[in-house]
Amino acid sequence: MALRPLPLCLAALLYVGTLQAASQSLPLQQSLSVISTSEHQAQLQQLHQHALEAVQLQVKERPRPAGHARVSLQPMFSAQTGSWPFEPFVNNGLFRAIAGYQAHHPQVVEIRGGSITLAQLHTALNNPRILMPYKDGYLLSYPLMIGSDGGLVLEGTSLYLYTFSGTALINQGWLGLNQSRLESVAGDKPSSTDRAWRPFVVAWAGSHTQVIGSTFERLGYNANLSRGLTTALSSQQAASTAKATLIVRNSQFNALSSAVELQHSQAQINDSRFEQSQQYALDVRDSQVNLVNNQLRGIDNNSGIRLRGQTVARVERNLILGAHKAAIEISDQRGALLLSANLIGDSRGNGLQLRNLAPTAQAPLLIEDNLIGNSQGSAVDASEVSGATLVNNRIGNTPEYAISLRNAAPLAGPLTLSGNTLGKAGKAVVRVEGLQQVVLGPNRFEGKPLLQNLLIGDLLSVQGPLLDATQRQGCVVRVQQVAQAVAPGSLLCLQSASQ
Repeated sequence: MALRPLPLCLAALLYVGTLQAASQSLPLQQSLSVISTSEHQAQLQQLHQHALEAVQLQVKERPRPAGHARVSLQPMFSAQTGSWPFEPFVNNGLFRAIAGYQAHHPQVVEIRGGSITLAQLHTALNNPRILMPYKDGYLLSYPLMIGSDGGLVLEGTSLYLYTFSGTALINQGWLGLNQSRLESVAGDKPSSTDRAWRPFVVAWAGSHTQVIGSTFERLGYNANLSRGLTTALSSQQAASTAKATLIVRNSQFNALSSAVELQHSQAQINDSRFEQSQQYALDVRDSQVNLVNNQLRGIDNNSGIRLRGQTVARVERNLILGAHKAAIEISDQRGALLLSANLIGDSRGNGLQLRNLAPTAQAPLLIEDNLIGNSQGSAVDASEVSGATLVNNRIGNTPEYAISLRNAAPLAGPLTLSGNTLGKAGKAVVRVEGLQQVVLGPNRFEGKPLLQNLLIGDLLSVQGPLLDATQRQGCVVRVQQVAQAVAPGSLLCLQSASQ
């Protein structure tokens, strides 16, 4: 049920009761002050504009390398000059899988000095044990490496990667799929390695990968850099190496370990579908990304989207359903984040999970216009978070809390909640502990004010006057932890609530 404006008598009763309960547990008092509505709206508008500017990103399609590529077979060594692109996979089962298929020292197909199509590559290799016609395209049975000056072009075709021969695509240059398909093929041959293995794609820093109107199917296994489509900076590459760039548009990723893993990258992922990922659908670290208008359904083990490290992200208009952990998980992250107009539901953990975040004016965390509900944990669960702004969201339908923020030691804040519809929570609607400043604008609470506390934790002691001020009077109130409480008579907006 929607919470109606609180009558003064009920506000007074709530105030007295909650104040008595809090006085036994809270060492600090809560000071309430009014922020003018015009000032509050101006601050929100400024934050919105700054967040938009901070997360702006335009990844452009890069033309394929000019000229016809040279194709050769090169020996694969570990710990040798030039071997760094595949060294990380030596201990992940790559060489074991290769050894079960290649009867000689492991070799890789190398493309350099221009671009090549699959048909041209087939002609150049002229070896069905490496590349042969298969179904509506070709079957590749050797690992393939695209050099920094090379390009592999898939246009209206399919490339099948044979699982039991150590097949992988390693991109240092240019890889483009347009209206094409990339899929692993196992057949009925038993595995030749005692370790899990499926073909994967890795794109190193400095490379460009674009996936337009295409499909990735059954790729990757749960090992470093091998979970699906991965971009990364190698420890053998200079820190100044240009970031890998990735464009994904109008494409589909089905049954990958982690569909897309981004490290040291710039990526634009739009209008695409990610279904039945094992670990994560989108796992982002130390990158700048735009994730817009995608559908993520069914994540078996972890979260739908994970953001970490020095990451700047715009996550907008995505549908995220059926994550095992959280729909969106943000942890140990430093960078501007805008989460806007996403539809999040059916998480078996929390809807939105925030851990160890310290937003700043230059790198804000703005969560606006989202629908977050039907999670088995809290809709929004945060800990060790020094502040966030939640505006105009619909949050609830949870057995835990609509919003829960708990810090082991007090952090500065503020947590700003304004214009949200919050409620239908099994415990309390909003729990805040260990935050020195909270700003509450008018929010709509859907709860049972006579049967449960709407605001608990540090806000419990001022629940009555705070709800009266923000709900009945439409005020914006700043709550601060102080050593001594401010006299109620100094605040006209709150005065009537305490009389």
